[in-house]
Amino acid sequence: MYKKCFAEYKSYNKFLIHLWTDEGYTTTEWSKSAYIECDESEAKYRGLNDEPLKKTYKWKKGTSGLHFHDMSPYQNFLVDKYGINDEPSTTHKEIFFDIEIEMGDALTPEYIQSAPKKVTSIAWYFKQEDEWKIIILDPKQQIQPTVNGNKEIIPVYNEEVLLSKFLTYMRELDPDILVGYNSDYFDIPYLYYRIKNVLGEEMVEYLSPILKVKEKRSYRTNEIYDSNQPIEIAGVESLDYMRLHKKYSWEDEPSWKLDALGEKYVGLNKIEYEGSLDRLFEEDIEKFIEYNFRDVEILVELDKKLEYLALTKNLSHKGKHNYGEVYHNTVTQDGAISAYLLSEGIIPPPKENHPQKKKGYAGGYLFCPKAGIYKYMFDEDLTSLYPCIIMSLNIGKETMVGRIINDTLPENLRYRPYKVEDKENKTSYYSPSRNNYLGLNDLKKKDPQEKLTVENAKGKRTQIEVGNLINLIEDMKMAVSANGTFFRTDKSSVLSIILDKWFTERVKYKNQMKKAFKAGNNELGTSFHLKQYTMKILLNSLYGATALPTFRYAMNHAILSEAITLSGWRIIQESALAANRHINKLMKTEI
Repeated sequence: MYKKCFAEYKSYNKFLIHLWTDEGYTTTEWSKSAYIECDESEAKYRGLNDEPLKKTYKWKKGTSGLHFHDMSPYQNFLVDKYGINDEPSTTHKEIFFDIEIEMGDALTPEYIQSAPKKVTSIAWYFKQEDEWKIIILDPKQQIQPTVNGNKEIIPVYNEEVLLSKFLTYMRELDPDILVGYNSDYFDIPYLYYRIKNVLGEEMVEYLSPILKVKEKRSYRTNEIYDSNQPIEIAGVESLDYMRLHKKYSWEDEPSWKLDALGEKYVGLNKIEYEGSLDRLFEEDIEKFIEYNFRDVEILVELDKKLEYLALTKNLSHKGKHNYGEVYHNTVTQDGAISAYLLSEGIIPPPKENHPQKKKGYAGGYLFCPKAGIYKYMFDEDLTSLYPCIIMSLNIGKETMVGRIINDTLPENLRYRPYKVEDKENKTSYYSPSRNNYLGLNDLKKKDPQEKLTVENAKGKRTQIEVGNLINLIEDMKMAVSANGTFFRTDKSSVLSIILDKWFTERVKYKNQMKKAFKAGNNELGTSFHLKQYTMKILLNSLYGATALPTFRYAMNHAILSEAITLSGWRIIQESALAANRHINKLMKTEI
């Protein structure tokens, strides 16, 4: 049960792995391997497409034939060490925190990096010890150090002492996770730069238990490349509850302010005051302290209600990565799928960094209802549509055989829906597909002698008559998606296999959840609920990864993504049309 991991570069493909587990903190020297294509006589491993491979520790980026060399070192280590067998730790030390600063200009990234204003207070809640603390700047000595139950107020006379005391507490408490609100955008980076300004560059390292804190900057431009999470604190995971809520919530909140979420979900509001926060600090420091504590209290209560930290731990352990990477879907999917392949003795393929289409690709189906008065109405919901499409069509980069290339329409029309008149049933619907290539049945409606341009999986194009293409599809028993892409069915794709595995796992957890709640064991029931919800997120987010060029199991120009979305369009349209026909038949009404 790991808590966090950090890979420290030492020399060519060699790292010092810092690992925190339930048993404590350890360091391990580790060499990053790769797998390279070789002759059958040398092969000890097989790739996704049955390529003969051998393991090597002497490799360079850019060498042809490399497999599974391009995962980040620390995640690669976790995949190697834990595989598919791992559960989140139950001994995390978590701190919910919030900082206040003197008012200044708009909090732009440039302003935060300059950090010109004083930090006036830092409040936190240490969950494992049920302790509340605030360090408050009090140059006028208006208040006394106070301990009231589990709540402590620590006044200090200047900012240097405030920041130094906070660093001391960080060293003593040694938290695994820092939880804030908008903290990746503001609290963490502002503290980092302000400590550098006030205490010096060396002191900022004390935010980390192994004294390693850095800005995430581009090697090429030296610009901060992740403005949402610009500071990396080795050994401390930063989780921003605003970002977590945006990731996990199914709702688009009317306001993303902490006050609004607190009122909506836990019935707690921020402390109200008149004038500016600076004025409150100057005129009513006790209420200012209450204000700072309340912000932290809202965070604590939100997590009791929403349980995003537990969900993040579950999801991160599936993907074999640190908790701060949970926002990046491809990282989670890559780790989870790669761990599964390795458990089956298959070496994951290399990333190919595919270019995207300049104009994107066809997305999900949006139905625009026609205004009017209707006697009968119904709504339909297709459960797990995209995962089911992937499995039913056996979609995957290794099962893709070829696709029909549309070269007859102007570029600006290729992704627009086309109105199709259904004269037989006296209706019409909109098809999203290119030239209405909507699968095998649609091909059969075309002139068998018409020639189509077909591209194979390697990008080679040829002309083929519709009749010959139909015969080829039927002989090879291929599945055809709505964008005219063909997939072999004699071998299950990795995406299909992993989705089937995750579906099975989710059903198991849901059954265990029901049994636990029925038996009155709410704690166990909640645990299984979080596990099944983790599987739901993995299932529903896999499609999104196939659209990203950095995803290991994606294809050039988002081919797989479009095969999924356009097939979803057609399924929704056909099911709605079928339902309309059935209901109108029952009600004896006109369609």
